[in-house]
Amino acid sequence: MNIEKALSVVSSDKTMVRLHLAHWVAGGNIKVITPTIEDDFQEQLKSIVEDQLNKCDGVTQSDYNVVGANDDTLETANFHKYEQRVNAVLDAIDVPNQKFRFANDNFDFFIYEFCYDDEDNNAKKVFAFRRTKKFKSFKKGFIGHFVEGHFKKIIENGLLGNDGLIDLIVYDEEIAILQHIAFERIFRLSNEFRELAEEVLKNDTFNKKIINFSELKEAALNNRSYIKRLSKLDSTNTATLFLKDLQKTKVVVDELNLDIDIDLKSNQMQYRDETQLGNFINLMQDAYYKTLIGNMPGLDERR
Repeated sequence: MNIEKALSVVSSDKTMVRLHLAHWVAGGNIKVITPTIEDDFQEQLKSIVEDQLNKCDGVTQSDYNVVGANDDTLETANFHKYEQRVNAVLDAIDVPNQKFRFANDNFDFFIYEFCYDDEDNNAKKVFAFRRTKKFKSFKKGFIGHFVEGHFKKIIENGLLGNDGLIDLIVYDEEIAILQHIAFERIFRLSNEFRELAEEVLKNDTFNKKIINFSELKEAALNNRSYIKRLSKLDSTNTATLFLKDLQKTKVVVDELNLDIDIDLKSNQMQYRDETQLGNFINLMQDAYYKTLIGNMPGLDERR
C-alpha cells in the first residue's frame, strides 16, 4: 500500500470525515449506523489515523499470512481476495440504517471514512477500522469524574469508546493490516478459511494414499489453527506433493523420527489418531526442510 497517498487523502483540507458503527447480525448480514459528528470530533479522527499512518510509513510490507504476522512488518492483503466480505461492509455503509434494534454496546467495530473528489471527479476514499471498546464491566458499577471537589457520576449504561489505534486501513484496492487477529474478526473470515480448507481436503489423492483419511479430515476441520494453515494451500497439487513419492517422504519421516507409518508395498500411509495430525499437516504444507550449508533438518512453522 502506498502509505503516503493514503495519508494525503486523510490530511487533505477537502476531505470529509464520517463515522460509521457496524454490527454483524444473524445470517452473516451487517448493519451500519452513520451518526452526525461535530467538527472537533472529525479533526480528532483525522489526527488518530494520521498518527497511525505516519507510524506505518517506511515500515517493510509483507503479504498477509493467515498463520501470523512477522514482527516489525506491515501486513497487506489484496482487496479482491477478500472482496466479498469487505464489500459486504462497504456496501452497507452506502445504505446506513436509520433505526436499529440492538443496544449501543453491541456494535462490533467503528469505521472512519475519509473522502473527497479530485479534479477529475474521481472519489478518493480511505477507510480505517477499529474494533469497539465496550464498557460492559461498568454496568453494575459506576463511572464518573471530579467537578470542583464533587464526584459526578455519569449516568449512562450504553457507553461506547475507542482508543488512538487502528486495526486496518482500506485504500486503493489494498488492505493494510495493523492488527492481525482484528482483520479476521472484523470481516468474519473464519467461515472463508474453513471453506478453503475443505476444498483442499477434497483432493481424492488423500483418500487413495492415506488410510483412515476421513478421521484425519474430521480432526483437522475441528482445529481452527489447522483450518487456517490448510486454507493457504492450493487445492490441486501442492497439498498432496508428499504423497507423490512415498519413498522420499519416508526418508523425511525416518530422519525426523515422525510418528507416521508408511507401507511402501501398498504405497500408502496410515493415520492413527490426533497425536499425528500436526505431522500430517506439516507434510501437506511441505514445511520440513534441510539447511544448505549445515545440512540440518528443521520445520518452517510459518509455511
